[in-house]
Amino acid sequence: MLIPHIIVGACLAMSVSACSDDDDTNVNDIIDRPTKTTLNLNRYYDESGAIKQFKWTDEDMAILTVPSTGYKAQASPIQPGLSSSLFLFTVKAPAQATVVSYYPTDAPVTVGSGKVNLEIPAIQDGKISPLLLGHDCKVLSSYEGCTIDLKHFPATLMVNIARGNHYIKSVEVRANGGENIAGKITIDADTWSINASEATARVDLPSPLDCTLNPGTVAVQLAPIYLSQGYSVTVTDTNGHTIGTSTDAPLELTSATVFTTDNAADNEPMRIIACGTNKVHVIDAGAAIGGAYTNGLLWTWDAKTAASDIGLAESRCDHIDDCKPVDGGSKFLITSSYNWCVLLDRETKKVLFSANQCSNAHSAELLPGNRIAVACSEGTSTTHNQVQIYDISKPNSILFSTPLTSGHGVVWSNDTQRLYAMGGQSLNVYSLVDWDTASPKLKLEKSITTPQSGTHDLTMADATTLVVAGKKAYLFDIYSEKFTEMTHFSACTALKSVNYNPLTSELWYTDATVPEGTQSWSTHTLRYATDIAASSMAGSISITDMDVYKVRVLNW
Repeated sequence: MLIPHIIVGACLAMSVSACSDDDDTNVNDIIDRPTKTTLNLNRYYDESGAIKQFKWTDEDMAILTVPSTGYKAQASPIQPGLSSSLFLFTVKAPAQATVVSYYPTDAPVTVGSGKVNLEIPAIQDGKISPLLLGHDCKVLSSYEGCTIDLKHFPATLMVNIARGNHYIKSVEVRANGGENIAGKITIDADTWSINASEATARVDLPSPLDCTLNPGTVAVQLAPIYLSQGYSVTVTDTNGHTIGTSTDAPLELTSATVFTTDNAADNEPMRIIACGTNKVHVIDAGAAIGGAYTNGLLWTWDAKTAASDIGLAESRCDHIDDCKPVDGGSKFLITSSYNWCVLLDRETKKVLFSANQCSNAHSAELLPGNRIAVACSEGTSTTHNQVQIYDISKPNSILFSTPLTSGHGVVWSNDTQRLYAMGGQSLNVYSLVDWDTASPKLKLEKSITTPQSGTHDLTMADATTLVVAGKKAYLFDIYSEKFTEMTHFSACTALKSVNYNPLTSELWYTDATVPEGTQSWSTHTLRYATDIAASSMAGSISITDMDVYKVRVLNW
């Protein structure tokens, strides 16, 4: 259901009231006429929903135009410092005429031949620049004069995008009834009827909108017209995948009004990723829950098929311990306790990067500049107990390493522009140094003691919250640096992975507190819950043909 929010009142009003003219000329004569005018700069909302308010300054020159004659007059504010000021214009016009004003004065607005012409670009960048417009129809005089409310002319459609494993690159809006909604706008000055030239309005975002951890919103500017059959929205991510939202209800788009859409959401079923032994599986969770994973098996990769790419014998292409989706789920970062890491293209199963010097690798993360961080866990070699940095274009070449005892997790935060790395009972925070050079470095900003030792998994719940799991599990606020226990896991002593969606309270996790399979760290059960405080699961999926280490979520 679309919910309109009136931001600054109703549509632009047109009123006519006669008042005495200052001269005795014929009312139809087109002559210079002094015109007392009050111009009100109304508030408008930017693309983030913040209120913007202009005030007239001493340097401002306001414009008053006459559509019937094309005449344009300028005047300075008599009351600068206020959003509403009196002006005294002299315009060449008949005694009674429609007059139009706009702000800012360099806005691409033209007036003449009884028309007002402007543009709402059919291709936008998601930013909202002020285009305030207003009109009045009066007997022009220096007595009562005109009052014009200058309001943001376009209507704004705030397109809501649900959280999902995607980076949004564009949003397109189309009227279901075929009405034109953007492009060149022509307004009849007498009736204020509005016509547009283009059937769609599209926002091409300057940089992709990351919706992997939080929902997103994109502002689309539309012509203020009547949509007889509602509208449809198509949202496209960087992988070319589309999602959408629509309404068939008629809608009057009005100037200075903000409307919000239902969430554009992925209609695909919940998909999870399970990994262990030598395989990675993508599973339709809804089809498999309550039974075997094979009931919902969608995709499988066998590490042994990539032995030559990794540079190892097939027998070493085993002991997979993480399978993290990156780049909107189009790629997987896969690590193995047998000292290797790969970046895998999901569609082609092509190995895009590999390294086999990351001893006891337990987690990897994609970093800015096409670089990869790998957490290397316990062991006795010089490449154990550290965080390593690689460049995707340079397989097997360690660009930098820094100590981290029992490294088990690495996560990058776009919000703080920091890398979080976990091992033992420490959560380390690193900044990127010399990152644009051939010798990048990590600088340790701080080391935070976790509530429990033996931490095994680090994930992001949302843009500002980490999940730290191993012995029990905790939410960690990256700004307040406070831990909050997830009491659902209070009896767990060997959590291997925990994934949490705070918007839905859903959880997917693996727990080896009571080991299953052939290893002390393995399980045969993917566990699902819907409440971090509940004591019981909501469901599970069985995988009995491999030693499972972690589960990840491709899309909730």
